[in-house]
Amino acid sequence: MKSLQLLIVAFFWLGGTLLAQSPAELLDRSEQSLVSDPEAAARTLDEVREALLEDRTGEWARYRYLQGRLYRLRYDYANAMGAQVAALEIFDDLKDENAAAQARLEIGQIFLEQEEYESALVNLQQARKVFEQKGESKLLAVTDHSIGDVFLAQEFFGKALERYNLVLENRLAAEDVAGAARIAAELGSVSSQLGDHDGALVYHSTRLDLENATGNTLGIAEAFGELTASLLAQGDYEAAAEANAQSRSAYESLPDAALGRARTDYHAARIAAARNNSADAMRSLATAESTLAEMDPTPGGPELLRSVSALYAELGNYDAAYRSRLDFTEARNALINEEKAAALHQLTTRYESQFAAREQARRIELLEVEQSNHQRLVTGLFAVIALIGLLLFSLYANYQRKKRDNRVLSEKNAEIERQRAEIEKRNAELATINSNLDTVNGKLVDEIAEREALEKSSFARDRFLATMSHEMRTPINIIIGLTHLLLDENPRADQIEHLRTLQFSANNLVVFINDVLDFSKIEAGKLSLDSREFNPHHTFSEIKQRFTMLANEEGTDITFDFDRNIPEKLMGDPARLNQIISNLVNTSLHESATQRIELHADLYKLDQRESMIRLVITDDGTGIDPKRLENILRQYSRNPGDVFEGYSSADLGLAITKRLVELQNGKLEIHQEEGEKQGLRFVVILPFKLSEDRARRREIDKTNIDLEQLAGRRVLLAEDNRINQLVVAKMLRKIGMDVTTANDGAEALDRFAAQSFDLVLMDIQMPNVDGYRATAEIRKHPDAAKRDVPIIALTASAFLTEREKARLFGMNEHVGKPFGPEELLEKIGTCLGVEKKARFEN
Repeated sequence: MKSLQLLIVAFFWLGGTLLAQSPAELLDRSEQSLVSDPEAAARTLDEVREALLEDRTGEWARYRYLQGRLYRLRYDYANAMGAQVAALEIFDDLKDENAAAQARLEIGQIFLEQEEYESALVNLQQARKVFEQKGESKLLAVTDHSIGDVFLAQEFFGKALERYNLVLENRLAAEDVAGAARIAAELGSVSSQLGDHDGALVYHSTRLDLENATGNTLGIAEAFGELTASLLAQGDYEAAAEANAQSRSAYESLPDAALGRARTDYHAARIAAARNNSADAMRSLATAESTLAEMDPTPGGPELLRSVSALYAELGNYDAAYRSRLDFTEARNALINEEKAAALHQLTTRYESQFAAREQARRIELLEVEQSNHQRLVTGLFAVIALIGLLLFSLYANYQRKKRDNRVLSEKNAEIERQRAEIEKRNAELATINSNLDTVNGKLVDEIAEREALEKSSFARDRFLATMSHEMRTPINIIIGLTHLLLDENPRADQIEHLRTLQFSANNLVVFINDVLDFSKIEAGKLSLDSREFNPHHTFSEIKQRFTMLANEEGTDITFDFDRNIPEKLMGDPARLNQIISNLVNTSLHESATQRIELHADLYKLDQRESMIRLVITDDGTGIDPKRLENILRQYSRNPGDVFEGYSSADLGLAITKRLVELQNGKLEIHQEEGEKQGLRFVVILPFKLSEDRARRREIDKTNIDLEQLAGRRVLLAEDNRINQLVVAKMLRKIGMDVTTANDGAEALDRFAAQSFDLVLMDIQMPNVDGYRATAEIRKHPDAAKRDVPIIALTASAFLTEREKARLFGMNEHVGKPFGPEELLEKIGTCLGVEKKARFEN
């Protein structure tokens, strides 16, 4: 009787507790503690489950959403995915777009952690679209961060940087200083991996400013450390030493910062070694090694020991290098064993939680049996008052039920024993897996070392291509510029032919250089296509003019047929169209040993928004060997050897042409007739958007800027190459512009301080002061009128981040060498706000 009373009191106390807090309040409490205390969140969710019925209400959907997040924290991805999909279905039925987007965000993050990148990207982009429409800046930043993680995991560094920059802007807009500092650190890390140490310095400096704003000492110490590494990579040892001292000072004010102090000692050793001070370098390395030896295994510690060993070897102390290498191996193995132990503990905890759940269910069953027995006993006592016979019958029935309950309990105990045996079997399997992991670890270390070697080789190759591009583009720009000036000075008829041949050869060389660089850009997923208005008839005319003369020299008859139904104004990338046609005509001209080439361009399809152009190029030559053609068109895979080993210029042109057509959602077909004359037939179908200006058709000449409005404008030209300086200055003075020249960045700053200018043309790579630093000084000028002067970058660099760096340092536009007069004048007119000239036709 007493037990029954206690049971009733407990029942009403539990009901009162559940009624004291509504399900919505319990869900809020669970979400608040989800990250900081997952176990407390789990207990709160259990309370919510007792108060809710399984239905399709918003509270039930939110319960399933939080349950899915809890499963993901426990790495139980199957249950996490099931819970989120169930929540998403209910949110969709309730038309709750914001909640449904949050569920999709969770689903995308689950796919990301399982390395299912395509599915992750689809769900994250759907969630982002909703957050952007709703103005959810914080959730938008979280989503962009996850999308950036997807791109980074796939090694699409350019896309990852672009997405992380969006996150940084959203964090700053939402005044989330701590979050902005974290993403700035990631941006700096990715920039360092790409070798862009200038960009890394900017991002690490940004993080330092943000950490100082919040007073986060640990973040300040880490930011100074990252600045030290970037300055070391640039060879600025004085600034690196100053940043390292600041990092050391911040770490010394923190408890448990031994790893950070050891890293500052290692940086001090690198600085001393770079200054040829071996004694100081050895002392700093010994201090770092001693600090690391006293530490427990910590992530980052083994890698620092490996770096210490490598620096010892550079300094010639091979005994210390060997000792540090042994310490690295021991620390790494200890850390790996800790991670394996954590994984084993996690799996064991999962089995224990399942066992505890079954034990709790058994106790509930026992409690229900006991409650049932007490109820029957009370009924029997009341029956005694009425009839003794009924009491005897009730006692007998009670005895039979107890017997049946005991049998049920025995079966439950047997089931528990079976489950315990299963757990022991799982533990034995885990022990076997643990022993196998030691064998696998050795193989993983070798594979990682091999991959690092491949990545270093690939990065060195990319830097070589970029450097060679820079060295070739500068003289080509001079050739093209001088040729243009000579053609404008009324040369003799026989000189015109020679100058146009020179101009054609230089343009062909630019196409080949672009082909080489485009291979690396396409492979890295960083090739961007232009989208601007152009006249396809002008493009075809230029191609006809270029190849007619070359075909005559080769003894080849070439004909061009252009459909006049093709619209005069299209939106797209005319440079890539020129490159595609040039590569295919060159292939027929030089590879197929042809005597006749026919090029047809016709209108394949036209609707209200899009026009599709079909290009058909045929020849009557010997064609290309089918196996060789198949190898050319097969997707190119990089190897650690020579990038273009076995590739001729035509092979490279065809391979890039195929990728350029596919990037524009086009189609390339290559047909080859069988027999002695295996003539080639190229069919290209390319889509282009129609120009928005459909009501009035406008003809724009080669320079659609009104040159009269540029006359009298004052321009400062900063260029260290005297020939380039002469060509550009003569080109601008010819249209009436007032040009002042400077031979380097320091001289440009002096000229800028002494005079006022309407525009600055700034070369990037100059002695004394480069274009970036000169631009930064101009943007800090106290006079607002001079501080805001338009600046156009002139560069021959082929690095993928050059345009972004120009904008980052305050430049308005970017012109890559070699450039034509039309492109330069177009950019100048845009920066100066000059109106475009046009004549209209009915």
